[in-house]
Amino acid sequence: MMDFLNINLNLLKSFLAVYKTGGIIKAAKLLEQTPPTISYNIKQLEKQLDKKLFITHKKGADPTPDAKAIFPLVETAFENLVRCNEKLNLNPKGSLRVGTHDIVFEHFMIDFFCKFQKDFPDILPEFHYNTKNDFFAELDENRIDVAVMWLYKRPPSHIKTFEVVSYTSTFYANRKFAETHGIAGEITFAQFTALPFIMFSKSNATLARLETALGEKLEVAQITPSEIMTYNMVMNGQGVGLSFDKVLDARKNNRIIKLKIKDRPSPPPVVIECACNRKTSALVTLFVKELKRFYSLG
Repeated sequence: MMDFLNINLNLLKSFLAVYKTGGIIKAAKLLEQTPPTISYNIKQLEKQLDKKLFITHKKGADPTPDAKAIFPLVETAFENLVRCNEKLNLNPKGSLRVGTHDIVFEHFMIDFFCKFQKDFPDILPEFHYNTKNDFFAELDENRIDVAVMWLYKRPPSHIKTFEVVSYTSTFYANRKFAETHGIAGEITFAQFTALPFIMFSKSNATLARLETALGEKLEVAQITPSEIMTYNMVMNGQGVGLSFDKVLDARKNNRIIKLKIKDRPSPPPVVIECACNRKTSALVTLFVKELKRFYSLG
């Protein structure tokens, strides 16, 4: 059996990735390698340690007791290697121009950015805000390096995107508004269409996705330029809104009632994506890698 100290670090990286993501394919996406490469690395590690580390199946890979025993030690070892870079000032440096929207940042990205700045203190994110949440032109004109946003339209071919994470969305109303209109948590589509609908987004694509999911055309009473404005109008009893469950839950407002249309499918999920030019800098490559790593753990 080989001495653990002589094991190739790439094998241990594959081990950590499979353990954290729960599968060979997800680990390959995380490390930007092919599934056969990850599978080979795991087999090589198992051979060198003479230990079975994962039980693979159709849904992924389950760690064995031996894998569970060494995981926290291997993870700590890699964290210490990151600290070695910090001590020797080997961390990358520079400014990274990131386009994002305030709602995306506050509710979906802030934990990642806090960790990113902790791990790479010499990289300074320079945030660019866009009320329309449309950063393709800014990427084209090199005014930003990377964008994290929800996509209303497909990007040009020279811009690459990948899904970061998706969250459920829901219709909601003020409780007093709901009581006044004789509705509760579950309503019919006929009851829903009788209510004024307030929507955040000037994007026809967003409305089109919602109408496709519900199977009917919708009459929107008001389209607002921000999610905050929509929320305030709904809380003032001016209609029904559509928002992200994560955002509504974070507000902890007992005046909110979530509405489920019982004779229609749920609204489509909110998909947060990362976008950058296909030719990227080293800092963007690092940012993308860390973003994938962070959200693969969630």
